[in-house]
Amino acid sequence: MILAVVLAVLASPAAALEAATPAQFDSHVVHDPALGDIGWHIDNVNPEEKGPLVVWLPGSGAFPHFQRFSDGSQGTSFPRDLFAFRDRAHFLLVDKPGVPFSAEMRLDPAKGRPLPLDGPTYRAGLARDTLIARTVLAVAAARRTLGDRVDQVVIMGGSEGAQYVFAVAGLVRADKAVGWGGLALPQYQDFIIEQRLRAERGEITRAEAQAAIEEIFAAIRAIHADPLGLEQTFMGETNRRWSGFGAHAVVDDMLALQIPLLLVQGGDDDKAPIINTDVAMVAFLSRGRSNLDYWVYPEADHGMRVADPANPGKHVSIAPEIWTRVWAWVTRQS
Repeated sequence: MILAVVLAVLASPAAALEAATPAQFDSHVVHDPALGDIGWHIDNVNPEEKGPLVVWLPGSGAFPHFQRFSDGSQGTSFPRDLFAFRDRAHFLLVDKPGVPFSAEMRLDPAKGRPLPLDGPTYRAGLARDTLIARTVLAVAAARRTLGDRVDQVVIMGGSEGAQYVFAVAGLVRADKAVGWGGLALPQYQDFIIEQRLRAERGEITRAEAQAAIEEIFAAIRAIHADPLGLEQTFMGETNRRWSGFGAHAVVDDMLALQIPLLLVQGGDDDKAPIINTDVAMVAFLSRGRSNLDYWVYPEADHGMRVADPANPGKHVSIAPEIWTRVWAWVTRQS
């Protein structure tokens, strides 16, 4: 049984695939004087074959790449439907600071979701620049290890990972980059969009929306008065995390790249509102740029699930077919 951890880590939905296991990866460590030891893991399925080096940047939270639960279920920080193509590529996973590759997890009984392995090392290391730097070092180490078995480098990121995927792609000189369920404007804008939309839907008044937005402005002001702080939190994350992720416009990273780029977005995504992401396509079109593909699935949520017509009130995943399409995009000659 596979436990899908969709919202927190953008894990893959349950599907008719062979379960991925930690044994399918070889683990390595690269040491950096400033960042310490960085664990990175490369899949060992057809390791001698030539193919793309595919780097997956996971979503938010202190979650290991492999999560095990007392009932025998398991979760992953990467989409299983993407890993289904492991026999045709080399998949690279990079540990978050202070978070192991694989671990036993507990569930939040109220929400039915895994409890993160939060701790001081994770909190201190949860900064946009730190995650970028760790990934760049791991990619360099993987390239040295694989040598000419790598025919292209593809950086992919989901949710929080989509917020720094294009920055990594530029620094490692990737051949292609994919953002899944991400955004284009600073993440702070998501919270403002949410309040404006609630007012337009009649859920709250415009005055109430404005009051909520003023509170968001106050929180941003406080964060940037102490940008490296680890004690104060906003939306459950520290100032150190928000001062990098919250303020950065991802579209700037995208516009700096001439390589093929892909954004995959759900129109019913309440975690990363599509209004934020639409800005990227406007930016590219208005500059006469043609290296961005933008795939919108209008009825899909953050986990690429849509309403199940056969079961009212239930959802069904369309992620498998999307990942098949993504893989065709990755491997096409352009």
